[in-house]
Amino acid sequence: MATTTNYSWTTPDDTGLVKDGASAIRTLGSSVDTTLKNLNPSTTLGDIEYRSSSANVNTRLGIGTTGQVLTVAGGVPTWAAPAGGGKVLQVVQATTSSQVQVATTSYTDSGLSASITPSSSSSKILVMVTQGYQIIRGLRRFGAGYKILRGSTTIWDASSSNVSYDFLELEGLNPTAMTKNTFVSLHYLDSPATTSSVTYKTQGAVETAANSEKIIFQNNAAQTSTIILMEIGA
Repeated sequence: MATTTNYSWTTPDDTGLVKDGASAIRTLGSSVDTTLKNLNPSTTLGDIEYRSSSANVNTRLGIGTTGQVLTVAGGVPTWAAPAGGGKVLQVVQATTSSQVQVATTSYTDSGLSASITPSSSSSKILVMVTQGYQIIRGLRRFGAGYKILRGSTTIWDASSSNVSYDFLELEGLNPTAMTKNTFVSLHYLDSPATTSSVTYKTQGAVETAANSEKIIFQNNAAQTSTIILMEIGA
């Protein structure tokens, strides 16, 4: 008996005399049925087939769950959760235009803050601050400090040497008074390691309060300061 080239189905020879046609058809049909089932092993809506290590035999990959993506592991297709690194999961923004004066060497809230509740303890929070302020001094040397805090914990300080007033220092020719309008723009990537609500805020202080020195945050009604918090997936 002859066989087909691709699937080796048994068929009568070209010169063969078929004595039992029904039996020959039944044998061929059974072979076709087996081959087609091997090529289509799916049993459930959404199943996918891929070629197995055996010729003319496919393997069934059951449908994945919502949110999974198709990837490859060990040389075969598989469903897996998508990689989460670098994804922005949520964004919170807060603004203020309320004027806050700080004339003390103790760090004091500037009036700018925002809260966020991370969806995962492995997430990072990107803190982006743009804040305007005015500095005023009465003698020739002036310094002002600036901080970003998570709750009561300082996460960014103006001075790496922890000298709070060296964030800004002006030198002059001993004028009786001087002012300067400016702003600070900062980005800081924090790792709060929590799924509870966390509040980020800024604070300021002066080097000395002896010479009428002060910082005025949001120094006029037209000036708006902004803080943006972005949760970044691990």
